[in-house]
Amino acid sequence: MNAEVKIDDFTISVVPSTMIDLIWDKVKPHLEKVSDKSDDFTIESTYNRLINGDSMLLTVSRGAEVIAVNTVHIEVLSSGIKTLYIGLVGGDELDIWSRQMLQFIEAIAKDYGCTELRGMVVRKGWLKKMQPYGWSEAFTTVRYKIGE
Repeated sequence: MNAEVKIDDFTISVVPSTMIDLIWDKVKPHLEKVSDKSDDFTIESTYNRLINGDSMLLTVSRGAEVIAVNTVHIEVLSSGIKTLYIGLVGGDELDIWSRQMLQFIEAIAKDYGCTELRGMVVRKGWLKKMQPYGWSEAFTTVRYKIGE
């Protein structure tokens, strides 16, 4: 699989774990937008997963400017299904690059022998945006915070 695809004026790339430190300052603000809406992860844990190679960083850029980021990792479910899990998506201009990013991520999944893509969304609006591409709701996570 090619680690970079040029689409119109955007480039979608896989960033090697050894290069995360070089691009981190451009990536972190996009991840912080997501972390402000969820308490399931921290910026530090995301950074460590990327550096250790436990997750892959995908970027959408226009020239030297990072427009958006995605993190993905492989997960084998207890049922045996091998999935490429899209952990985080943050950035701008989603409507312009989302279809191509999905194709890029699907190609990565096939390279790793995955049979499906999975991900979690912070807001219901994401599901509405992804339905035209074939995504459907599989689970709904609810939570109850325990007081002191």
